[in-house]
Amino acid sequence: MNSEKVRRALQKAGRAAAIWLINMGRRLSIWRHYLLICWQQQKLRRTLRRLGSQVFNAREEGEVNPLLTEAVKDTLRKAQGLKAAKNSLYQAIADLREKMRAAWRPAPEPPAEAGTSSAEPE
Repeated sequence: MNSEKVRRALQKAGRAAAIWLINMGRRLSIWRHYLLICWQQQKLRRTLRRLGSQVFNAREEGEVNPLLTEAVKDTLRKAQGLKAAKNSLYQAIADLREKMRAAWRPAPEPPAEAGTSSAEPE
């Protein structure tokens, strides 16, 4: 009886340690994703500055609709791609956090076998 309690306690401690280590790796991955988001945000700011200057220059040159020029279109596409990449990184962080939450939830109890119930239909 005592050895059974010790075995269960060790199993629980081992499971908790394993979950803690796995979640620590996930936390490091989240940190890496945040660093990538900061880098993407910096690239996006640079692209938007470039877009603003291109629109301004096109207006000064007399362009009626500066958004129709190829340089501005390319910069807009690049900015949209950067925003999409940043959003996908945020989604990856949300997925990792959900995995971390799910790791600490207790495992569902296995269903009782059908043959062990005392009330059997006749």
